Amino acid sequence: MIVLGLVHGKGPEPPGEPPAPGPSWRVPWRALAWLAAAVGLLFLGPVADHAFGGLAGYVVLLLGVTVGMWRLERFCSGQYWRGLRDYQA
Repeated sequence: MIVLGLVHGKGPEPPGEPPAPGPSWRVPWRALAWLAAAVGLLFLGPVADHAFGGLAGYVVLLLGVTVGMWRLERFCSGQYWRGLRDYQA
């Protein structure tokens, strides 16, 4: 069926087997691994504090925050932040 010359339809699907269902979503394993590493380091901070002293615990906490912020910065650098400003007159 042609509607104003813009849309071409195939018509109804022939009877037969329904299409095989594919995966409806994907698990972002890489992002989950980064999140687990950052949160794991934050939870290891008090353990390092108790085992090795305050400075070691502080360094581990800073490392956890650094890993999390580094990943966030890498994510944000890949985004397109200009938006519709390119189309302004």
